[in-house]
Amino acid sequence: MMTRLSRFLFLPLFALLYACHSNEREVELHVSMQDIKQWINPEYRLKNQLIRKEIGRLCQQGVCMYADSYTKNYYAEGGNYLWISRHGIDNRTDTLLAYLRLIDKHGLAPQVLHVSDIEHDIKLIQTKELEGEDVNRVMGRLEYSLTKAFLRYTAGLRYGFIRPHKLLNHLLPDDGSPNSAYRILFDIDCDVPQDSFYHHAMTQAHQANSLANFLNEVEPHDSLYTKIQADYLAARQKGDTARTRLAYINMERARWRYPRPQGGKYVWVNLAAFELTAVDESRDTSFSMRVCGGSQRHKTPLLQSAIQRVETDPYWIIPMTIIRKEIVPRHVGDTAYFQRNHYRIIDKRNNEEVAPAGMTASMLTSGHYTVRQDNGAANSLGRLIFRFPNQFAVYLHDTNNHSAFRRQSRAVSHGCVRVERPLDLAFFLMQKPDSILEDKFRMAIDQKPHTQWGRKLLSDNPEAKKLTSYAYPVPVPVFLDYYTLYPDLEGHLCSYPDVYHYDEEIEKILRAF
Repeated sequence: MMTRLSRFLFLPLFALLYACHSNEREVELHVSMQDIKQWINPEYRLKNQLIRKEIGRLCQQGVCMYADSYTKNYYAEGGNYLWISRHGIDNRTDTLLAYLRLIDKHGLAPQVLHVSDIEHDIKLIQTKELEGEDVNRVMGRLEYSLTKAFLRYTAGLRYGFIRPHKLLNHLLPDDGSPNSAYRILFDIDCDVPQDSFYHHAMTQAHQANSLANFLNEVEPHDSLYTKIQADYLAARQKGDTARTRLAYINMERARWRYPRPQGGKYVWVNLAAFELTAVDESRDTSFSMRVCGGSQRHKTPLLQSAIQRVETDPYWIIPMTIIRKEIVPRHVGDTAYFQRNHYRIIDKRNNEEVAPAGMTASMLTSGHYTVRQDNGAANSLGRLIFRFPNQFAVYLHDTNNHSAFRRQSRAVSHGCVRVERPLDLAFFLMQKPDSILEDKFRMAIDQKPHTQWGRKLLSDNPEAKKLTSYAYPVPVPVFLDYYTLYPDLEGHLCSYPDVYHYDEEIEKILRAF
């Protein structure tokens, strides 16, 4: 049951918003002469001008959340009072406070919503003991604080208290210098609260029944959130501070409004776990494998796309960032280095190979040349690569260094995701099992065929043209994400190290509110 903090505010004080409609006149409640003699006190006389002045003062404060900006702009532009009326404050305030007090079940402290300050101001008015404060300031502060807390709560639970693209895309300077542009580490379409949401929220706040329904609706109810939230509450009950911290940080991630796997066939890569999970719900099949992700210096970005095709024996075109940061400073003109790594320099203008000894740093970075690694078993991309659209030239691929999969921390790549069992993944992504197509893949990477058809083809024509690329008829959604607490295929929550230190950044902001 929600505690009734206030039904109506008593005394001439609570003629309050008569003043809102009467501009600056002092207003007193029309009651009997006996009541007036008993209750009228200059201390409780209200002026709309003074209430607005206090709200205006609060509008000058800085903002910590995006919701605060809407609150500030709303009142700065003379928005109507939302919580106070000539009858005082009604049970909508009770309803709101009942939800605000429970914000800790979502991992945040009530101080984030200034609950104690709001309760203190309500008590001042209820008891008529203003402790030397002007009643207009108290009422102005109460109006502003209630709206601020309301919008923080509703927007925060509905969309997250942190905007991931603002956080993650301002962490890592592109070239390591403080004044450089930042690397994009989060490239997922993510819903954020627009003015339309705040306007809808303010509309819902006007009636007690609408308010209660709205406050319930904005709370996350999806299975991922409720599972992590239950873990958070259990860990807090046990006094497990490490697990409590882990859960409340990942609850914030689960509040971010971007698409997650929703049935069908998909590939999910959890970069914190260095694990890939492939799921096909139509066939009720799934499997997981280890992956290697980007190093601390070359973090793999979080993104969503769809795998369109798989290629065999790909060339690796060395990204310009690697040329500038790794090849140019140490290996310009070093023929042995290029031979050792099977690198070739190709002139884009005539597609001819250029000897490394004749190259300078300015030539390599001019954009006229491509540095390409020979394909085959020695290629860093291995024998198979899975292509999907993205702005980073990041892919899932095989590797020529399988020993890295035995490491506990597998943050070793330049940003791409190396997969432990690429052939199994290629087969899994097919619309339906096809033994002949599977043999084509095997023979393309010099493995023995399993079918009679494949064995006969290999016997009759060992030099037959090999499969070089296969486009999946239906592109398969792929998700590259980052959770340090996430359910496994059996639904059990598993914890993972914060390899990229994103948890630290999220916690820093949540605790600063």
